[in-house]
Amino acid sequence: MMLVMEIIGGFIFFGILSFLSLIILPSLFGCFGFILFWVVLLSLIIFFSINIGWFLLFAVIIYAALLIRKYSRYKSLPDYDSYLLNNPNAYHDGKASCNVCGSEHLIHSGLYGNQSKSRYYVCLKCKSWLYKFKVI
Repeated sequence: MMLVMEIIGGFIFFGILSFLSLIILPSLFGCFGFILFWVVLLSLIIFFSINIGWFLLFAVIIYAALLIRKYSRYKSLPDYDSYLLNNPNAYHDGKASCNVCGSEHLIHSGLYGNQSKSRYYVCLKCKSWLYKFKVI
């Protein structure tokens, strides 16, 4: 009975965690990450019968690794001036464009959510990260 309660508690906890990850940081997980997360969680519960503490540790490690990966990718981006200096063909009609596909449809996104002061531009067509900037 205790094992059943632990499994149900794990489903509830990680269901809420997955749902919040889709709301807070969609660029880290997205729909595929949500499905993959549940597949891994269910396989670990069914095949290994590990208690909820190990699942929590596993989730925290995965989440931290994804945040570190995103931060290191952000740090490697050039700022606006360096981007235009390295890609002189990426400036058309007074606006910057994508240096990969040439699209002028760019959006900016926050590094740690919509309110983040550390931001970066992404091409809507090819999803390439282009350059970073900080909001003052």
